[in-house]
Amino acid sequence: MKHNTKRLAAAALTAVLAVGAMTGCGTSGGQGEVTQNGNETLFTYDGVDVTLKKAWIYGKMTAAQYESSYSSYFGENFWTMSMGTDDEGNTMTFEDYAKEQVIARIKQIIVLNNHAEEAGASLIEDEQTQCEEYAAAFAEDTSGAAILAECGATEDDMVEIYEENALAAKVQEYMIKDTDTNVSDDEARETTITRVVFATTTTDDEGNTVDMSDEEKAQVLATAQSALAKVQAGTDIADVAEEQEYTNTTETFAAGESEEGEEFEQLLATMNDGDITQEVQECDNGYVIARLDAYTDADATESNRQSIIEERQQTKFTEVYDGWTADLEAEWNYDEDVNQELWAELVLHEDTAAESTTAAGAADTTAASETTTAAATTEAGAADTTTAAATTEAGAADTTAAADTTTAAATTAAGN
Repeated sequence: MKHNTKRLAAAALTAVLAVGAMTGCGTSGGQGEVTQNGNETLFTYDGVDVTLKKAWIYGKMTAAQYESSYSSYFGENFWTMSMGTDDEGNTMTFEDYAKEQVIARIKQIIVLNNHAEEAGASLIEDEQTQCEEYAAAFAEDTSGAAILAECGATEDDMVEIYEENALAAKVQEYMIKDTDTNVSDDEARETTITRVVFATTTTDDEGNTVDMSDEEKAQVLATAQSALAKVQAGTDIADVAEEQEYTNTTETFAAGESEEGEEFEQLLATMNDGDITQEVQECDNGYVIARLDAYTDADATESNRQSIIEERQQTKFTEVYDGWTADLEAEWNYDEDVNQELWAELVLHEDTAAESTTAAGAADTTAASETTTAAATTEAGAADTTTAAATTEAGAADTTAAADTTTAAATTAAGN
C-alpha cells in the first residue's frame, strides 16, 4: 500500500460525518446512481444487520469529503489511482480502499454502541433532540436530500446515524478514561533555535548525495568560522544566513529529533536562551552555528504535550477495542462477509479516461507525503475510530470532550 496516501485518507475520513460536513456539504459524491435495494442487508457484524442505505449514506459523505480534499492534490481521477494490492494480491484502487474503510468505520460504531451499557453511556433527551435537528437539517439540504433519495433512506435513518455516532463518542471517552495524561516538561520539551548550516555534502547529476573532499570541507569550515565571528561581533544571525543564502533558519524539535544530531542537542542543554554557540559545531549534516531561542519553547512544548497524550489515548483505545473485537475479527472477511454484488451498486467516482488514471497514480506518493501531518497520524487499516464520534457535535452538549481526543482515538487502526 502507499501508506502516506492511506494516512491522508484516514485524516479526511475522520471528519466525514462531522455536523459541518453533513449539512450543506456540497454536491453528492459519485455519479448519483440510484439503488432499489436500500433496505437489503449488506453485512452483519456483532449481531447487527447493516442495510445498504446506511452504508450508502456513509459512502456518499466519504466521497463528498474526498472530492473536496483530494482533487487539488491528485486531480479529478484520484478515485482510480492505484493503492497497491489487498491481502489477496488483487489490485486496489482508491475507491476500493475508501469503500472498505466505510465498512470498517460502521463496524466500529456498532461495537462501541454495543458496549454502551458497559460504559454507562446513553443520550439524554436534549442530545436526542439535537440529533433530530441535525437530521432534519441534513434532509432539508439539497445534497443531503439527494443522498437520501438515491438509496431510499429517510430523515429517521439520519436520526439513527447521528444518535449512534453521538453514543459512540461517549463510549470512546469511557475507553480512554484511564489514560495517563501526566506528561513531564522533560518529556514534552520542544526546543527552538535559529541556525545556519554549512553543508559538507553535494548532489551529483543523478541526484545522489556525495561527501565533499577533506580540502573542500576545510574551506566550508573556514567559511563557518568567519560567519560565527560576525555573529559574535554583533551581526544578527538571520543576516548571516541571508549572506550565505541559507533559508531554513528556524528549527523546533523534541529531544532526539534535531537535524544536527545528539551531540548538538547536548550542547544546547548547557546554554541559556539567547546564547550563541561559542564554536562552530560539526553536526550530522555539516557545520552549524546557532542561537538558542528557547530551550523550552512554551507553545511548542504544550502542543507536543497534547500530542503525547493523544498518542497514549490512541494506544489505550486500541488496547480496549482489540480486546472487544478479537473474536469478531478472527472470523471477519471483508470479501466474503460483505455482499459485494450489493455493495457494487455504490459508485464513488465518475468514469474517466484511462490515460488520466496513470497521471493520477503517479502523483500519489509525492503529494501525500507533502501533505501528511501529525493529525493524520496512524495508518487506518480498518478504521480511525468512530467516524463522527471523533468529530461530531451531534452528541449535543457532552460530545465536545470526545472531539478533543479525536486525533488519538479517531485514527486508530483498529481492524488492521
